[in-house]
Formats: sequence, C-alpha cells, structure tokens
Amino acid sequence: MDREQLVGVAEIAEFAKVTKQAIVNWRVRYDDFPKPVQELHSGPVWEREKVEAWVKSFQRKQTHVISFINLKGGVGKTTTAVAVAEILAHEDRKHVLLVDLDPQTNATVTLISEKQWAEMDAAGRTVAQLFADRLSPHEPARFDIESAIARQVSTISDGIPRLDLLPSSIRLIDLQDRIPMIALSGNFTTSPLEILRTALDPVLERYDYVVIDCPPSLGTVTKNGLRISTGYVIPTIPDILSTWGIYQIVDNIAQFANDTQRPIPALGIVATKVQANNLHARVIEDLRNKRLGRFRENGTLSQPPLFSNTIPQTVAVGRGADVEADIHTLKGKYGAAYDSLRGLTQEIKLICEEKRPS
Repeated sequence: MDREQLVGVAEIAEFAKVTKQAIVNWRVRYDDFPKPVQELHSGPVWEREKVEAWVKSFQRKQTHVISFINLKGGVGKTTTAVAVAEILAHEDRKHVLLVDLDPQTNATVTLISEKQWAEMDAAGRTVAQLFADRLSPHEPARFDIESAIARQVSTISDGIPRLDLLPSSIRLIDLQDRIPMIALSGNFTTSPLEILRTALDPVLERYDYVVIDCPPSLGTVTKNGLRISTGYVIPTIPDILSTWGIYQIVDNIAQFANDTQRPIPALGIVATKVQANNLHARVIEDLRNKRLGRFRENGTLSQPPLFSNTIPQTVAVGRGADVEADIHTLKGKYGAAYDSLRGLTQEIKLICEEKRPS
C-alpha cells in the first residue's frame, strides 16, 4: 500500500480537528472505529480513506456522569451504584468507569481484590493520592490517571471487559477535611472543586457512562463528583430515618448547581432494601406520589420522582460482593434483586439517553 495513503494518530487528529488524546479515546469507546492496518514502533497506522470516511460520519456521544448519593450510610448506595455500572457494561455493552469517592472503599473492594487494592494504594494509584498531590504542590505528583484506572473489573468471572474503576482509599478520611484549604493558599493553581474534573478530563470521552459512588456527606469530595455530574440518583431505604436527609441533598445540590451555573438534575429516588412491611409500603407510596414531608411543607423544591423499580432486601447481594466468590453471572451475583436492578438500570439509561417513556 502506498505510504501516502497511511495516516497515524497525529494526522487523524489534524484533519478531525481534535487532540491526539481524543483519537485515543475514540478507539477505546467506539467499536466501529477503523482497525489499523499495521502497528509500527512509532504507533498504529490507518488507511486514510477509511478513517476520513469514519470521521465525516462520526456523531459524538455525550458521556453521562451519574452520582449516587445519600447522607445516611447502609442504604444500599454502593451496591446500587456498582450493580448499575456492571449491568451497563456487561449487558448493555457500554464503556463504563466507576469512580469510588467514598473513603470506606466499599465499591473498590467489591470490584477488585483487597490485594490489588493494597498494591494500588501503596503505589499512589487511588483518588486519595489525587487529592494528596494537590495538598502538597511543592512535591512531585505521584498520581497518574492512566495507571490509576483498574481495567476489566468485577467479581464476575475474570472481570467485565468494558468496566473500569478509579479506586478510593481509606487515606481519604484524613485528607477530606483539608481539601477546602486549597482555596485559601495562593500557591495552589487548582480550585478544590476542580480536582477530579481536571484529572478525568483526558479520559472522560472514553466512556459512555461514569458512575460515581459519593461519600455520605455534602463536602468537597462529594462536590468534586457533582461538579462533573450530568445527574444524580438517591438510593434510600423507604423508612423515616433514611429519607429524612433527601430534602437536604436536593436543596444543597440545587444551590451548588446555581453557584456553578450548570444543571445537575435529580434523575430520581430508588427504594432499596425493601421489605414487605407496612412502613416500607407507606413510605414508598408517599415517594411515588411526591408526598415526602419537607418538600410538601416547604413548597420551593420539587421532590425527585421515584423510580418504578424498587430493590428488595436480599442476602445474595452480600455474597456477590465477595471478589473471591465463584460467580459467573450478574443474576447469580444479585439473586432476587437482579431483575429490579436490571430494570432500574434501563430506567436510568432511558432518562440519560433522552428516550424517557411517555
């Protein structure tokens, strides 16, 4: 083949009018991106005609960034976030990145082994190191986004090929209260609310969905996740204590969205760990009819809608979180909760992709 008919990443980026990093991301995300004709020491090369035709017909797709948040622990927030990420990647064939911002690291250790997590943590390949670098600007930065992403993660078989993880660390507990101090020093060039966005910027377009497991607070770490979110989900047990903080979540995020001048819509509330008792049935009915007390009493905020699918309480989910368990299917992992989690994922997907049923 005539060498003049061949192009590399730099040439594709030039005629596509994007960065070379964008071309790298497109290769990962879009299955129909042309295959290179050869891999050289200097990099891959393509037939110019094929790549030009692909670029002309290319329609860039939005990356949907969804934060899962509740101010109360133990409501199934992490389990729901992980399940949605796994189902999107494994069954809907979406490229998904799960970002674990919770210092408890539950999402991390349900997707990779504790041994792999410990190795990554020691090497500075977690979000804790990302924030630590910003708190020590005069020391060489250790965090690198490409090496910090664990690829093909999950307890399913040998992992899900399209599911990646940016792990958390318990070291974040000691760092999170110091992060707001970044804004008080002239030596720092990055806003404390922009740290995650800046780190993910080179790879964000690689994914169809980014799922963020937020800590149970509305602090700076959570706001780093919300800063890049295109929507958020509130998992809650349908009881009085678990739903009490929902008004505070919605109110604070609305104020934050107004301050940052970008919309962060509530995709909905999902009832989790549902049991067949009168209290759960009554609270679900109130949520379904948007009668959650503080919203009705205040009247200035609208209660987010309740997702149709509710997640039942089941012991299978606890076993499925064990990375050493011999589990080969998502149905085997989530047991009786699988159908509801699958249904919830489809509801979220329909909303995000603007195909909401009438």
